[in-house]
Amino acid sequence: MATEGNIVFTDDNGVARHLTTSGLDSAPTLSPDGRRVAFVRRVPDRTVDTALGSECADQIWVIGADASGARRLVEGWDHMDPKRALAGLRSPSFSPDGRSIYFLSTAWATSQAVHVVSLDDGREHFVTDGNTLEVVYAGKYKGTLVVNKHKYWLGGGSYDWFWLVSPTGREIGAVGPEDGSVKTFKSLFEK
Repeated sequence: MATEGNIVFTDDNGVARHLTTSGLDSAPTLSPDGRRVAFVRRVPDRTVDTALGSECADQIWVIGADASGARRLVEGWDHMDPKRALAGLRSPSFSPDGRSIYFLSTAWATSQAVHVVSLDDGREHFVTDGNTLEVVYAGKYKGTLVVNKHKYWLGGGSYDWFWLVSPTGREIGAVGPEDGSVKTFKSLFEK
């Protein structure tokens, strides 16, 4: 959990350990094997120029649950292409094998961008557009993503539905229009 901008890990015995002390950290997520924690670090007084204007130059970090091996994986950077700019980073989520971390970045006026970074080699790339992100950790669709996407009807107007997306960004199918659709999907397929 994050407390006063610091990441705190509580082990199975209920012992709490401060993993960070910067006062700038948030959004911790535990790896599937319970050995690492990914989190967002705010970078004060630094912004990134994007197609939407200036955004926070956040970073994605990973650290061992024993407070060892802290390293920055991704740092915000300027770019006018929404698929390449990294700003306002949030929602880090490990892949089921724990070798990659997906996250959201500010992108378009109607949608964020889903990116992934490899823990093995540090390579980062755009996956798809989306406003929310959930990794499927078990079952038939293990390793896929449930992403809320903003789309347009052919006859005009727009809608926001949840879609099942492959790790490469290919849409597999519609999950549904509301949060309840995601819960139903997970109860049926994440077993």
